[in-house]
Amino acid sequence: MIIASPVTRVKPKISPKAFIAPNATIIGDVTIEAGANIWYGAVLRGDNCSIKIGKNTSIQDNCVLHAQAGTECIIEDHVIVGHSAMVHGPCIVERCTLIGISSIVLQGSKIGTGAIVAGGATARNEIPTLTLVVGTPAKPKKNLPESIIAENEQAAIAYVNNAKKFLEGGQNHPDLEPFLDDSL
Repeated sequence: MIIASPVTRVKPKISPKAFIAPNATIIGDVTIEAGANIWYGAVLRGDNCSIKIGKNTSIQDNCVLHAQAGTECIIEDHVIVGHSAMVHGPCIVERCTLIGISSIVLQGSKIGTGAIVAGGATARNEIPTLTLVVGTPAKPKKNLPESIIAENEQAAIAYVNNAKKFLEGGQNHPDLEPFLDDSL
């Protein structure tokens, strides 16, 4: 389902170069840029908040993104949000990060560039750039090399390439047309 917000009447804006799985749910003030891929069962609910998905970012199966009323959930470029993760704003996930499978990013968080939130971890507050965090609550485990930024970017591009196969196979969301925005 892709619909305007019943609360604010704002409708999603989606790049024609994004892949949206047929059973993904996108509601309201959600912006999805080129190369982004939103996989099966994901829910992006911008009914009373704003959600921004950057270029070449992968929101994987069964993820949930939302935010407190009047705030933003910002996911920058080349980010991977792993299967079944929850991201609740207001928050910022900076570029080239990895949010692990079944992890949680809580309101008020800022995840720094190249950081990794390990699978099952619960992040709150600020996670420094190039830091691996683990556990609940998430605590720094180790500093990551600068090279992880390029590695995370390449991992995100692998999902972009996979999504292109779904696009070429005609698997994009059937309700997409009214929400396409060529400026993205």
